[in-house]
Amino acid sequence: MLRLRAETPPEWAALACAHLDDFLQDHAANERKVSQSASTLVAQYPTHVELVDALIDVAVEEMQHFQQVWQVLQARGKPLAYDVPDPYMGALMKTMRKGDSRLFLLDRLLAFGIVEARGCERFAMIAEALEPGPMKEFYMELTRSEARHHALYHRLARLYFDETEVETRLNELLDAEAEIVKSLPLRPALH
Repeated sequence: MLRLRAETPPEWAALACAHLDDFLQDHAANERKVSQSASTLVAQYPTHVELVDALIDVAVEEMQHFQQVWQVLQARGKPLAYDVPDPYMGALMKTMRKGDSRLFLLDRLLAFGIVEARGCERFAMIAEALEPGPMKEFYMELTRSEARHHALYHRLARLYFDETEVETRLNELLDAEAEIVKSLPLRPALH
């Protein structure tokens, strides 16, 4: 289902677990940013009723995840971190076609779906690496949530665009994302 073309190396999970507080701070920032991105799409495409309905729910759910990660950080005596540029997202955003609002929407829906797929893969890796307990269960639930969001973004793309156009662009973005993942050093961050 995820169709990612480059797997995250297994040592990433060990690195993230070894620097769990850093990972959690980055994770919190990502949940907040994803909520904001869903809200932005709602504001920019108010006449796309199905998109509005779906992404309001995504924005709320992602903000709830942000709150949950914040609560974990608080329990560990750690603050949120200041925002820092995400090299993965920066590189992926450079693949967007910005001159045409129609194509830009397609690219964002597909790219956001790919980002959710990558999150699904990595949350599953974290869940697998953690000892049994509440944190492991939390990441197992987040894995399922990311899978739902991945499918939702791609379903929205197919609602508003021709299937051939969606598949062609999705393949291009999947190739680009795989190259981005391969080019970046491993770090205790979601991306």
